[in-house]
Formats: sequence, C-alpha cells, structure tokens
Amino acid sequence: MRTPTVCSEYLVDLLQYIENHGVDAKALITEVGFTPEQHLTVQGRFPLRLFEVILDVASVLLDDPFLGAHAGADSSPSAWGMVSYLGMSAPNSRAAFDAVVHFSRLLIDHGDVMYTEADDEWTRLTWVVPERKPVSRQLTEFFFTSWYRANKVILDRWCNQREVYFQHAGPEDRSEIERILEAPVKYKSDANFVKFDSHFLERPTRFPHTGIHDSLVQTARSELAKLQLEDRIVNDVMACVVRQLPEGVPKLDDVAAELGMAARTLQRRLNNTDTNFKYLLDDARKQRAKVLVNEGELELLDIAAELGFSDQSSFQKAFKRWYGLAPGRYRLSRQLSKGLDS
Repeated sequence: MRTPTVCSEYLVDLLQYIENHGVDAKALITEVGFTPEQHLTVQGRFPLRLFEVILDVASVLLDDPFLGAHAGADSSPSAWGMVSYLGMSAPNSRAAFDAVVHFSRLLIDHGDVMYTEADDEWTRLTWVVPERKPVSRQLTEFFFTSWYRANKVILDRWCNQREVYFQHAGPEDRSEIERILEAPVKYKSDANFVKFDSHFLERPTRFPHTGIHDSLVQTARSELAKLQLEDRIVNDVMACVVRQLPEGVPKLDDVAAELGMAARTLQRRLNNTDTNFKYLLDDARKQRAKVLVNEGELELLDIAAELGFSDQSSFQKAFKRWYGLAPGRYRLSRQLSKGLDS
C-alpha cells in the first residue's frame, strides 16, 4: 500500500540535468505545479509518479523525446552506490546480478527486477512492473540507461553481446537510444529487459571480496527494511483500530497515542502510503465485521457494538455497502454454503 518512490539521488541528478540544459528551478516548478523538495518522504525518497511528471514536463520544455535516456545516462553512479558496491565485491557477475535483483528497490521502489537464463547462450534481466501501475517511457529509459552507465566498465569488458527491449512504442529512428545504450534496441516487446551473453554470468567482478560483499548484503537488507516501514504502519494502525472499536470509533489521536507517536507524525507516515486514516478505519471495521458475522457466536446487535456503531441499523447499512448483503442474510448464506460442502 505504500507509494512507489525513487531514491533522492535520482531526483537530485534529474533536477541538475534539467538546469544544466537551460531550464531553471523556478520555471520547472511553475510547469509541474509543485516544489519537489516538499514531497520527500520520511526516508528522504521521492514519489515515483511525481518523478515521472518531472521527466515528462522536462521532455517538453527541452524538446527532447529522449529526455529520460539522456538524463539517466548522465546520472551519477552514486545513485547505484550500495548496489554497485555489492556488484563489484561479488565473486562473479551472477552474484552481482543477484544484487540487482534483490536490491533494485533501493533505487526505484516499484515492480521487481529478475533475471532468467533462457538457454545456454542468452540471459534476460527484466524489470517487471504491476499491470495496474505501468510506468512511462521516459522513466523506463531513465532506469535502463542509468543502470547501463553505472555498470559500463564491467559490461564493456566482459559483455560484448547485448540487446535492449522495451514494451513501450518508440520512434522509428532508434539511432539515438542505441548510441546511448551502445546496443541494439527494440520497441513494442513483451517486456522491458536486457538480453545478454550467458557466459557473462561466470566472469569475475572488479574487486571480488567475500567478507566485504557479505557485510554489504546485511547493510542493503537493513536499508530495504526501512522501505517496508510504511507497510507495517498500515498494519499497525488497522490492528490498533480493531482493539479500540469496542470503546467507540477511534480517532487519529487515539491511535497515534497507542502507537507511541504524535498524531502529526502518524499522519505524515500515512501520507507516504496510498491510503489515509479514514479509509483504514473503514477497512478495519469491514474486515472485522466479516470475521464476527462468519463466526456466528455474537448477535448482530453485539457485533454492532463491538465495531463501534451506535445502533444495529447503522451497522446493517455499512455491512450491505461492504458486501452487498445485510449481515443476517450474509450469515445465512455462509451457513447454507457450509452445509452443502459438508
């Protein structure tokens, strides 16, 4: 439920690239309608959708259809810092790619990176994003070119055969994107991926060191865990709401107090997710109502009180809104269904 984000280094590099090419910060803010720095999360990350907005607006302002690819190629290797160090200290390129697969969310916290060995000759490194939350062409090309530039030294040394495939459509003239990636590029593919010589996986890395690599893995896991804090805060709020419901409908202040934080802090944490306190309150009551009705141990009046409703009628209206049936009919249908199954 958390909002997809990108690392702050990506934001800094993109803003610097835009300014270096003639668009100052004020002009950019006017066009996008927000100040980027005001939208950083608690962890100092930037919402992915706003990052896409900046890419798309900058592409128009600079009249550059390859803005994403150009900015990605120009981005600092520091964005890939942890993942790059993991790759360099890994025993071979296979372990280096494992680092990309497991920790790519430190760069873009959306979708998953995976590699598959199709046959003895070719391997694919694919960025899989949710179908319901596709990403723009500019963002995809930014991510791929930044990855290529961060790993250019080892790729140029050991991986001469490679091709790049994009799901999105692109211009007929692919010479510019192929110049940046130094590889053949194909659009309208079944996925976003890099295809390369499988023998590359067994090649040594630049500075293999088991001790350093293991230590970096632990650090990367810790950093990745921080990204999952917002998911946990949602679960914590839902559980807290359920505990407080028998005493009445809890308010944000009540939940924040039980969780040991200020209400403003909790609100800020929830703002980093795709939800809000009102929605979580309703969802917690909905889920708890289904459990209690299915159990069949409490009368509907008692369930209404357990969920903080002032009367049974209000509970029945809410339940029908949630599940399409009044709670009594829902309970009966479930009991009949169980009887048929047995």
